Amino acid sequence: MKRLLVSILFCLTSSVVVEAAPSAKWSEHRRALLVHAGSDKSHAVKIKELGKSLMAKGFVVQVIGNAPNTDGVAYERWVRSIPSMGVSAFYYLGRLETEKSPDGKRVCYSMKLGGYKVIPPARDPSLGRAQAEDKPWLSLERLSQKLSKNTARANLVVIDCLGIDDKAKSGLKDEDLFGQAQGQFRGELFSSFYPGKGAFHPSLESPEYGPFMADALIKSLREDGPLPPQIDKLGYTVIPRDVSFELRHEAAEVCAPPEALQKGRFAGDQWVDQNGFCFVWCPPGTFLMGDKAFEDAQPVKVTLSKGFWIGKYETLGDEAHLFNTGGQKLGNRYAKFLPPSIGSVDKVAPEMKKWHAYLVDKDMAYEGWTYDYPTEAEWEYSCRAGTRAGYPCAVRELGKYGNFADRTLYDDSEMVHYVYANREADDGYGRVFAPVGQFIPNAWGIHDMLGNLAELCSTYYLDKLTAGTDPNFQSLPDPRASRHRVSRGGSWCSPPEYLHAAFRNAFTGTQTPHVGMRLVLRQGAGLTRTRTEISNALQAKLDAEKKAREKEKKEL
Repeated sequence: MKRLLVSILFCLTSSVVVEAAPSAKWSEHRRALLVHAGSDKSHAVKIKELGKSLMAKGFVVQVIGNAPNTDGVAYERWVRSIPSMGVSAFYYLGRLETEKSPDGKRVCYSMKLGGYKVIPPARDPSLGRAQAEDKPWLSLERLSQKLSKNTARANLVVIDCLGIDDKAKSGLKDEDLFGQAQGQFRGELFSSFYPGKGAFHPSLESPEYGPFMADALIKSLREDGPLPPQIDKLGYTVIPRDVSFELRHEAAEVCAPPEALQKGRFAGDQWVDQNGFCFVWCPPGTFLMGDKAFEDAQPVKVTLSKGFWIGKYETLGDEAHLFNTGGQKLGNRYAKFLPPSIGSVDKVAPEMKKWHAYLVDKDMAYEGWTYDYPTEAEWEYSCRAGTRAGYPCAVRELGKYGNFADRTLYDDSEMVHYVYANREADDGYGRVFAPVGQFIPNAWGIHDMLGNLAELCSTYYLDKLTAGTDPNFQSLPDPRASRHRVSRGGSWCSPPEYLHAAFRNAFTGTQTPHVGMRLVLRQGAGLTRTRTEISNALQAKLDAEKKAREKEKKEL
């Protein structure tokens, strides 16, 4: 960092604005897919009833099963677009069929859905490090794998099996077929399967088939009962160890489905893309950027002429993997939800451009929109969220809003003692990254703008802010040693000063694990330019001017 952390306690001075921030809307996305693959038309009534019960809990519900030419594609797209840090619920009513795995070594249990075709992966397979598909596309085993590896907070699978067709000719008895089918869901998935192997016990009558687990799920939803649903003796339910399936906060509303991108309806509107990235809308507007408390951030008037979507959370490792990017993490208890430290805009920006080109080639891009780093002006605009507050609260309460150098870090038993940490505040995390979404969001519903990881911007650092419309300094400053990107928001090891909405820093590119990234989805082409691109453009300009002068000399 341009400014080194020093061993002092930062005291909030009278020159820094502190005001009560607007009440934040803490929300989570909820998605449900109901698959009616049975032939009994009377079951449609139960599916409809289940859909209403889920919608009453804030789920965005999709029902498939009546479109044999497209159901399989709709299923695959739903699985891919489950929101990060959200909650998903999958329900299947129908028969299963056995089939051999591609290597012929296992018996798999697949759902009966028509219209399936292989959709290109979200990540370019030519980049390598992609796991080969070794399971039938519609198998429960593959569904379990995809849900276990996504970045949702919790996934629920409920199956009402109406029978199993042994097309693989496994020779297994019914109770063994059902026993294997019920065991397909493992890991961190919550699952309920009916009928389970126990329903075929000799002491019991042969099980009936029907939407019985759906009944149990409806009852649990209406009465706030336990999830996943359970049917004593006859059903089979799996609950991961030491966790519970619960709905937290408010249910988030979205302005459009994942396949349709449009401008938001209002500040703080939300949308989830086809890969599960969660975004918040920041409308066009004019604001006073900066603060008199900081020498290099004296206030200037800035206008953002176009609205943009900004990531609701800091970018996670599994998300960054889509555009061939990774990074270092501190802490591993919640590794899936820890944002990695990604410290090179010049390395990431070209990969994002390649990813965009791949999406365009596979007809999976959003026409007229581009993923990018935020400009410095966009970052501060979205951080302030319509207020002039430098902080959302008094410093002693700042631990509710972000992970920074606090009492827990001060008490952490590390070789390096963070003597400058503020002991009035406590966010509960020491020398570790916090899982995204754990702290109160700002007024537009954006999480972790303060602390955890300082966030890099596309803008190059100057010792003063740039006023005007859509400012984004993309030249190489002189001297060469000052050519650094702006970082904002502070990190887990920053004193409170760094968490001020106007505080600026120049990231030197060192490997200290304290910087990360947050995506924006913006109208038009990407704005981030690498040093190489800027140098090449400058050289091309100089060459063109030289040729023009030589031409003029010849004509004289």
